[in-house]
Amino acid sequence: MFTVSGMPILADEMEVLTELKSQLALNGIYMFKSIKPITNHIQFSCPFHKDGQESKPSCGITTVDVKTGDGHITKAGTVHCFTCQRVCSLEEMISYCFGKNDFGAFGTQWLKKNFLTVQYENRQEIDLDLDRGKKKEVRTKNYVSEEELDSYRYVHPYILNRKITEDVIDFFDVGYDRDFVLKSKNGKEYHLECITFPVRDITGGTLFIARRCITSKLFHYPHGVIKPLYGIYELSLLEKYPDEIIVCESIINCLTCWSYGKYAVALNGTSTPEQIQELKKLPCRKIILGLDPDAAGNRGREKIKKYIGNSKIVTDLIIPEGKDINDLTKEEFDNLKEGL
Repeated sequence: MFTVSGMPILADEMEVLTELKSQLALNGIYMFKSIKPITNHIQFSCPFHKDGQESKPSCGITTVDVKTGDGHITKAGTVHCFTCQRVCSLEEMISYCFGKNDFGAFGTQWLKKNFLTVQYENRQEIDLDLDRGKKKEVRTKNYVSEEELDSYRYVHPYILNRKITEDVIDFFDVGYDRDFVLKSKNGKEYHLECITFPVRDITGGTLFIARRCITSKLFHYPHGVIKPLYGIYELSLLEKYPDEIIVCESIINCLTCWSYGKYAVALNGTSTPEQIQELKKLPCRKIILGLDPDAAGNRGREKIKKYIGNSKIVTDLIIPEGKDINDLTKEEFDNLKEGL
């Protein structure tokens, strides 16, 4: 994990480079033709020479702190090209790509805007019963109160613009927090407008609130939470359990599937061992993997297929490269093919 202004970035280097490539392309700047993770660094086409069009990638960014033989430590997020010998920070490289010569000032703000760095959520404390001297062995879960949930029950145009239908918004209790406060490690507060997504367990209790900022790409979860499959409770409310279920990475993609008439759950990532066990227990015959068509999504698909084994039929939803489910129209979604 690397930091910006002392705060950790809520994404890995691969996610940052992929987003950078996408935003540059939207501005008519085509760089990073090749991006390839290799052990403790990521190799990519250097943006500093040959106008970013070199045929063989010669530039890399470290993904962990690296200690050399002379004791020098190269920090995670350091960019080094072995051809032109350029060495700089990720922030400086981002500024350069957008035509800025500002020692990384623009790059710093770009990272904060797209991957806002936070440490913890400013919300009511949860009183955990940690007295192990008592004979009681079963712990009571601390659910989000109905009073707190009710304070978010507003429909914001942002979620409608993301193609989520009102009936799905109501069914999943999607809401809006007009002043969510995030506090950084050094005490600085960020006031954000966020869409709220109650994440429930199979009993319907709300374990925590996931949030999506409406002005940046930040998707926030309370620190230290264990993420269940999003949507398992809602599936249990159906009159008849579906024969097949689409598995998505993000909540937005999951809700898009429901809005388009298909049942889905979300991993809030690319799967954990606990989520894979939950998938195996679902009373459906078939699982369709609707993970993003990128390196992280590919790794997630391989892992799920490996550990699901023969307990269910598992297929892939063939999503166009560079897109996710929410990017698709209903017609495009309906025309997606499946593969093994």
